[in-house]
Amino acid sequence: MRYLSNRIILFFFLFTLSNQSQDLISVHNSGNFQLIQKLSFYDINIKGSPFIYEDFVTGQIVFESGKNIVGDFRMDLHVHKIQTKNNDGKIFEISIDNTFELIISGKKYSFHELDLVDTNNFIILRECLKLENISLFEFFNKDLKKPIEVTGSAANSGYGKTANPEWVDQSAYIIYYKNAYYEVPKNHKKMIGLNLFNEKDYTKFRKENKINLKKEEDLKQLITFFN
Repeated sequence: MRYLSNRIILFFFLFTLSNQSQDLISVHNSGNFQLIQKLSFYDINIKGSPFIYEDFVTGQIVFESGKNIVGDFRMDLHVHKIQTKNNDGKIFEISIDNTFELIISGKKYSFHELDLVDTNNFIILRECLKLENISLFEFFNKDLKKPIEVTGSAANSGYGKTANPEWVDQSAYIIYYKNAYYEVPKNHKKMIGLNLFNEKDYTKFRKENKINLKKEEDLKQLITFFN
């Protein structure tokens, strides 16, 4: 009886695995996935990385329909695209929109149509705190800082030394309120200027709680109070 039970369990496992593999193959061959023939878009001499994680990380795509797909992913923060790879090691770029979310290491990433970058209509936002009336997201973004060009006179004078190109983190926090997105500024005066909060209440709360606009936990505390 135990032998028969074990065979049933094994058969069910292999059947499930086979379905998942077939599902991944069909998705990779769909119009939403574009095969990347070569990864020479970025110069190998650029300092740093345009990705959140340099290597592919196991994650899960969740569609509005409730369907989900587990695979290996990485996020390009310059062009705001997601890359994935199949069992053969072929790398695909996913055409993203706001119909699905990506979950990696318990963190939820969603895609919002904003004109904050020149490379894509949709940007990657990590969900920090989602409340009834207001939400907080982290806007991941990396720009390429190009080397300084040296002129003849600068070279002769010893000034204008070139530097290697590097990826510079330009990430910021985003508040979503009343169907509009607001980038969190670095100082309280500009924050008040967004007219999201009552100035008197905001000033009192941020002083009493020593709110730092660069710290995520402080921002969570702030929008929870005003929710």
